[in-house]
Amino acid sequence: MCRYCIAIVCAVLLAACSQQAVRVYQGSDPNIQFVGRSLYTADSVGPRQWAAGSYFAFAFEGQKCTLNIIDEQVWDGAGFNYLELVIDGKNTRICIDTTFNTLVLDTLLTIAPSHEVLVCKDTEASHGYIQLHSVITEKLRASRVIPECSPIVEFVGNSITCGAEAYCDEVPYGTGRWGDRHLAYLAYGPRVARMLGARWMLTSVSGIGLIHSCCDMDIVMPQVYDKISLRDNQYEYDFAEPASIVCICLGQNDGIQDSTEFCTAYVNFIDKVRHHNPDARIVLLSSPMADPALRDWQEKMLLSVEANVDSVEHFFFSQQWKNGGGDHPDYNEHASIARELYNYIK
Repeated sequence: MCRYCIAIVCAVLLAACSQQAVRVYQGSDPNIQFVGRSLYTADSVGPRQWAAGSYFAFAFEGQKCTLNIIDEQVWDGAGFNYLELVIDGKNTRICIDTTFNTLVLDTLLTIAPSHEVLVCKDTEASHGYIQLHSVITEKLRASRVIPECSPIVEFVGNSITCGAEAYCDEVPYGTGRWGDRHLAYLAYGPRVARMLGARWMLTSVSGIGLIHSCCDMDIVMPQVYDKISLRDNQYEYDFAEPASIVCICLGQNDGIQDSTEFCTAYVNFIDKVRHHNPDARIVLLSSPMADPALRDWQEKMLLSVEANVDSVEHFFFSQQWKNGGGDHPDYNEHASIARELYNYIK
């Protein structure tokens, strides 16, 4: 038999063996790591994840991988979520807009014996939860990229921290739907965590404030900080794995308020954060979106808060970033914001 025929036969046999080896792994498989506030249910699927930037990771062997992901489908079916698929370090942004989504990753794979996969929720809690139903592949194993023992860095904030309106390349601001420009994976928080070799958790809601939220929102951050579904203020979070660093970036939606009321609320909120994360380094941030007047006021307030609370520190960003939709930072500016904060934290 010629060597070309042998090669073809071997390829067919390998494909057949590979197909026979493919199996279904439930979303609750212990090799799958979930990061972020997650609601675990009694069935075999993975937990429900609402928050922007929440993610799961795993590794597998072979050239076949299919993900089945459940989407909550809020707003009478008009809801949707964007996901960031990060396969062997290369990311692809996709929209899922049905209740049960089947994502075949085969064409995104390089020719390698094994692969690392991370799936990050780019949209935030108001878009509803995602839930990993199952993974279909040859051999599933735990991710080596994100060790479970690595520290957690929590970022508390508003739309900036969510990565809202950061990606206008495909759907310009003023067109499309709310969420089309969300890109939590490339927001400043996850970038800082990755530079630190840490896991990230975004505790953030667009429009939320410390004592005043915008857009007729009926919640403020101190109310929902201990919840899993932040926007709906539901499901108690157990803080089973406290954060090592907590960065708090609030005040953009509050605007300039009564100084005493604002500072008192901030001190009380820090007490709550410290209660749940007793050993965390807490860093108070100015808003990277603030205009000069608001930034000046925020800096005075944060210095006052720091003077009245033990073991907290502050970091003030150098400028205003507003090249994204609605004067938010875009994803390139998030890289600059992350670099400034990383240089301080490291």
